Amino acid sequence: MERWARFIFEGSLNFGKLSEDGLKITVYEGDFFNSPKETNKEVKLSEVELKSPCIPTKMIALWNNYKALADEKGLSYPEKPLYIFKSPTSFAGPNDHIEHPKNYDGDVFFEGELGIVIGLKVKDIDNIDNAKNAIFGYTCINDVTAFGLLKNDPNFDQWTRCKGFDNFGVFGPYITKNIDPNNLQIKTIINDTDIKQDYPVSDMMFSAEEIVMYLSQNMTLYPGDVICVGTSQGLGPMEKGSKVTITIDSIGSLTNTYG
Repeated sequence: MERWARFIFEGSLNFGKLSEDGLKITVYEGDFFNSPKETNKEVKLSEVELKSPCIPTKMIALWNNYKALADEKGLSYPEKPLYIFKSPTSFAGPNDHIEHPKNYDGDVFFEGELGIVIGLKVKDIDNIDNAKNAIFGYTCINDVTAFGLLKNDPNFDQWTRCKGFDNFGVFGPYITKNIDPNNLQIKTIINDTDIKQDYPVSDMMFSAEEIVMYLSQNMTLYPGDVICVGTSQGLGPMEKGSKVTITIDSIGSLTNTYG
């Protein structure tokens, strides 16, 4: 298992790999996704400002990919992954503030999710092995959504609008490589103690590899692209002034404030 981070140290943007104890980061240089080179520089995690771990060209968000939530809502299981896009200006990282949209007085929901991070430029993948090779690693996601806007126009579901506000596509704090996502458990915790979501990734309808394979047949995927694999039971509205933490074992905890 390897955990990678992007961070600011002494005013400079860097990236590197966390130590096994999670207390230090070894700085690397070069191309994050193409054989980066280890330097002899090491910094303490406590002395850096973590940023979102990569810069995607796009963030793709799946809908209705967990059996438990589909059963709860009375939704049929889709034959293929269903997805939308989150705008590039929605991308945010650990400790960034999620601001309630102006001119909207409805609820804003948290959605704790697993994120797939692509490591290769790929298109038209036709087998699971190649899809697995295209995955760089996994990260935590808060797929923030202003659900009150979804049905604002009776003729058109406004998914892009309700999910595309600035800082609504939160991910980080790390990208973890060499783990089996099916063994992961996702928790969403409000104000450190109130556990709102606690569900297994293994309940997904489509595996990470199936998702990557299918999406690559629709569009070119680039290194750093992030795929939000959908959420499960327990998603709900955030209260202004609250702290929201998405925790996934082996990856880390993504914490943000809202209001």
